[in-house]
Amino acid sequence: MKIGGILIVMCFLLQINYNKSVAQNINNDSISIRENNQIAKTTYTNSKNHSPKLATWLSVVVPGAGQVYNKKYWKVPIIYAAASGAIFGVWFNTKHYNEFRDAYIERLQTGQNHETYYARLQQETLVSARDYYRYYRDLSYIGLGAVYVLQIIDAAVDAHFFDFVIKDDLTVHITPMIVPQTASSFTSTQLLVSLKF
Repeated sequence: MKIGGILIVMCFLLQINYNKSVAQNINNDSISIRENNQIAKTTYTNSKNHSPKLATWLSVVVPGAGQVYNKKYWKVPIIYAAASGAIFGVWFNTKHYNEFRDAYIERLQTGQNHETYYARLQQETLVSARDYYRYYRDLSYIGLGAVYVLQIIDAAVDAHFFDFVIKDDLTVHITPMIVPQTASSFTSTQLLVSLKF
């Protein structure tokens, strides 16, 4: 009972203190909210000049061009380094795959290899080395395709968030509020939570 009585007294005191300030601020707050919404809408529509479609198509035609359009220049060397690594993997594994494939074909046709390196290897070793380099050649092609597709997705997503504003003053304000009812003599107590971002 003591806690319930204390809560009733606190609500009554809050009602007395906030009735006047709430009644005075309701009209001012609604006007300022309308003005802020108008300002936010006009700034959003005015700043919507950055095209995600254009960024996507630029990345499709020239890898990294979408990132340049989005002004994320630091991503271009990363894209080209990843693509160069995948291209080197394709070249390296294709070269060795062709060598072991030709050595295996020569072994099947003549029964021996002319080069001393391949002549020392058994036929099963030639087959497993050929399959090994073929697997990693195919994996390098997949990696190159993944780099290409990921840089297109990155340009498109980054262009969508180009106009997104991130402020440092992200705050939450929680204030108790007592709103008077006009039709009856009762008042209601509310909790107002406002996010500023």
